Amino acid sequence: MSSTESHDELAPHPEPGNQPRVYKTYKIRYLGLFSIVLLNIATGFVWLTYSSVPDAAQAYLNCSSTVVNLTVILYFIAYVVTAPLSGWMFEKHGIKRSLLFGASIQIIGSWLRYFANFIESTPQNSGGRLALTLIGQVIAAAAQPFFLNLPPKFAAVWFSENGRTTATMIGSVSNAFAAALAQLIIPIITTDKDSMSTSVLVCAILSIVAIIPAFFVADGPPTPPSPSAAEALLATQEEPFWVSLKKVGTNKQFLLLMIVFGTFVASFNAFASLISQFTAPYGYTSTEAGYFGAAMILAGLLGAGIVGPLTDKYKQYKSVCKTLVPFTTLMFIVFIFVVRKNDFGGIVAASILLGFSTVAILPAGLELAVEITYPVTPASASSILWAFGQLMAVIFLVVLGALQDDKLSAEKSINPPLIFLAAWCVVFGVAPMFMINAPYKRMEAEAASKQRDMEVVPGADMTTSFSKGYAGNKDDIELDSRDA
Repeated sequence: MSSTESHDELAPHPEPGNQPRVYKTYKIRYLGLFSIVLLNIATGFVWLTYSSVPDAAQAYLNCSSTVVNLTVILYFIAYVVTAPLSGWMFEKHGIKRSLLFGASIQIIGSWLRYFANFIESTPQNSGGRLALTLIGQVIAAAAQPFFLNLPPKFAAVWFSENGRTTATMIGSVSNAFAAALAQLIIPIITTDKDSMSTSVLVCAILSIVAIIPAFFVADGPPTPPSPSAAEALLATQEEPFWVSLKKVGTNKQFLLLMIVFGTFVASFNAFASLISQFTAPYGYTSTEAGYFGAAMILAGLLGAGIVGPLTDKYKQYKSVCKTLVPFTTLMFIVFIFVVRKNDFGGIVAASILLGFSTVAILPAGLELAVEITYPVTPASASSILWAFGQLMAVIFLVVLGALQDDKLSAEKSINPPLIFLAAWCVVFGVAPMFMINAPYKRMEAEAASKQRDMEVVPGADMTTSFSKGYAGNKDDIELDSRDA
């Protein structure tokens, strides 16, 4: 922890004797961020193991396409159930224990899925392998919120105000990056039902590799990185997690954002999960569908990589969302008309544009949620947003599966699921987004803190290090123990 970067600022409340508190960022925060990314990659592979190769999965499990879709649906259901638990653990037991707990669950579920390979499966007797596979899928899925909900809290605890959005972006889109990798790699590994077990084994091994960095993650830095990190910890340290959830759940502006966020999380997840079924009636293979999904997600990573740092610099979360939400909705409308036979290039182009805007919404939306609900802990806001998004994804998967009509799509080029997605985004995406006008509470609190500090210490240089003054103060040491 001794390795720090040159990011020292005065604290909002200097102690007696005009000894101001100092803020620091630590290089080890990148190890924690890497751990979150790796765990999200592992859970992404488990999520799409079977749905990315539906034909091979059906033959391996001796089941219908509905059951293959169920592996995705169960993932979202398990997420919704354990999301509140993850938020509670973040606040009660800290970041490290929460990561290790989630990673352990993921390992158990992933290996149960692999052990199912040793149970003989035939069309007449498929129950044993299928049952153990679904049990393992549910257990592994229960781990997802421990990784996916964490980035906003981790960024708030470890990163300064000039790096929070980028850190949230990296942690949040890592799950989408995993989906892109899974849709590219799993179809390559899985050529038939006999090689399906190899893909399941790869996922199980990845789950063990992913837990290793988590052992070296710390709950918090010795010195807070920003005024909001220190003040939020002080304001919420005695507040039960369930009280924070109630505050967040009764915030009308947050509820509007929840509808918007849930709409695009559900649309993205459902689209990525079922893209092979949407395009199959037009003659596209699972491998080609994997290219569409990968193009969408990789473009999303690029979009988030551009939007995240810009948002960090200009802090215009509402403007970003109000620009990207209509554009993303437009791209879902475009998809209705480009999914046709012999238009591989058009589908790839639409996938790139859709992914670029959709994924970029996520980090901006998560940070906007923290601003709207400040000083409530970020874990409360992110848990509700992601849980609602995953719940909506379950509903979307069921609805889109029911709307899928291969004959109608092939003969008349009408794709009801895509029409549904576009219409939903117009009504429940664009409309509520433009009703959000809440102030940036966290940024206002930080600005007020710095102003108070400048009034107490006239002419203070905000880049001057006061490490000695900080280290020698008893109250600050007590704060350090709470952070850690």
